[in-house]
Amino acid sequence: MEEKAKTLWKVIDTICGGYHIYKDENVIEKAKKAADQIQEYCSFFLQGNIFGMEEEAYRELYCFVVQVLEDFVEAVTQNDTILMLDTLDYGLREIVDIYRENDEATA
Repeated sequence: MEEKAKTLWKVIDTICGGYHIYKDENVIEKAKKAADQIQEYCSFFLQGNIFGMEEEAYRELYCFVVQVLEDFVEAVTQNDTILMLDTLDYGLREIVDIYRENDEATA
């Protein structure tokens, strides 16, 4: 999962950074290309409480992941660049950070 987190971090940086720095407006198309990676990564967190978390904490994580996926789908459906940027940068990045923080802590 750590490698998938690193890969998704780069995808998010490429899409969001490309938009903000280089004015690359192909956000939705690039996000669509990453959809399978995003779905695979997020589905890991929806398999049940495999982390041994407190039940309430896991329920919050589960709901957050589902909301991020719903926002992703809505952004694609509505062709909404701003919603997609928010979903990637402030939603998906939070989920990716779970493994990035663990990886950085052990480095």
